[in-house]
Amino acid sequence: MEATPKLGILAGGGSAPRELISVCRAQKRSFFIIALEGQADTDLMCDASIGLGAFGKLKKICQQERLSEMVMLGRVRRPSVAELKPDFLGIKVIAKIGLNSLGDDGLLRSVSKAIEDECGVSIVGAHDVFKELLTPEGVLTKVGPDRQSQKDIKRGFKVVRSLGSLDVGQAAVVQRGLVLGVEAIEGTDALIARAGELKREGGGGIVVKCAKPQQDDRFDLPTLGPSTIDCIVHAGFVGLAVESGRSLFLEREKTIEAANKAGIFIVGLCMEEKDGE
Repeated sequence: MEATPKLGILAGGGSAPRELISVCRAQKRSFFIIALEGQADTDLMCDASIGLGAFGKLKKICQQERLSEMVMLGRVRRPSVAELKPDFLGIKVIAKIGLNSLGDDGLLRSVSKAIEDECGVSIVGAHDVFKELLTPEGVLTKVGPDRQSQKDIKRGFKVVRSLGSLDVGQAAVVQRGLVLGVEAIEGTDALIARAGELKREGGGGIVVKCAKPQQDDRFDLPTLGPSTIDCIVHAGFVGLAVESGRSLFLEREKTIEAANKAGIFIVGLCMEEKDGE
């Protein structure tokens, strides 16, 4: 029986790479962690580290470790050209891609294709390897959304999908029909904190997260985890709605436990059903 090939993990910041590492260990899948310098958490235990423009070094690692599959996972801040410090192959790739002419999704697609072409690996999604990382459908906590929250969820998803089609953000905060904020470059946690300062009287308020309509699901899927719940609780909102099947649920037991303790809801919703309403 042929052994499962070693999985390359190209790691950015946040807890997502650690979650994938934990799942790999639990499933006894061998892996090789490549941390992106200046992006990955400094305390991440990695096997190698590379700069964002070091395509030549990445190619050498892939060949030495005989990697055939790679996951790009974790938060990556978009760098300036000066920060890239490319090697010889990196200069060639960057010149071909044209970084400044692309939105986030276009850039990710171009970078992943360059890695596949130059390094001889297939870029796959974390959920392609381990389906259990995806958010399931349904109410996942002891409490669910009330009627007002359901209305806010519907409005929030509509807003995020509209902005997502323009390659802008994956989240919004809605309170009693009023959009308090939408995600831009700052990320979801900062969005929730900012929206909390704009919260109106009367209670309620929900956070929605969904993938962009045109998004390549292999990378940058919306994520939720304990930090998301902490931010929602601190801001005084009542729940979180995420797109089921197209979002990554990190540290699931810990996240649900924190939500239940705070009395807020988490619900996974199928966007095909929402679009059909």
